[in-house]
Amino acid sequence: MLEARVEKSKSRSGKHAVRDLVILVSSKGEVKEPRPRLQQPTRPIYSRGEAYHIYIDVPEGWYLVQVHLVRNLRGHVKGYIEVYSDTGEILFRAVYRKLKLRYSDGDPHYAWVAQRVADYLKLPVKNINLAPHSHRSMNK
Repeated sequence: MLEARVEKSKSRSGKHAVRDLVILVSSKGEVKEPRPRLQQPTRPIYSRGEAYHIYIDVPEGWYLVQVHLVRNLRGHVKGYIEVYSDTGEILFRAVYRKLKLRYSDGDPHYAWVAQRVADYLKLPVKNINLAPHSHRSMNK
């Protein structure tokens, strides 16, 4: 059973907002939102909204994906997508900033999971670069 944070909150003025999601992706590419086994309320980052610590059973062969997105005063959205194994080990991390999804850390073999989640959430993406710099130079 893995622990994750789910949140949807915004500031009093409504100019800042944060969204944390948890998604399950199978090794075949199937995407679904998990049903938490246990859900404990916690304090959200901003004053309006709610946040929970949830506990999820991840089936073998599935990946748990944690998505964290923040919208700022100008309406720009940035955040990250982290891919975890069914045992809770972090496998891959991608950063989302300026409408670009790019590699940050981990094994680039799992980049397809982050891209699948971005497509599922319909994140507006202009450029995708999910291979590390050293990996790109080898493929030329």
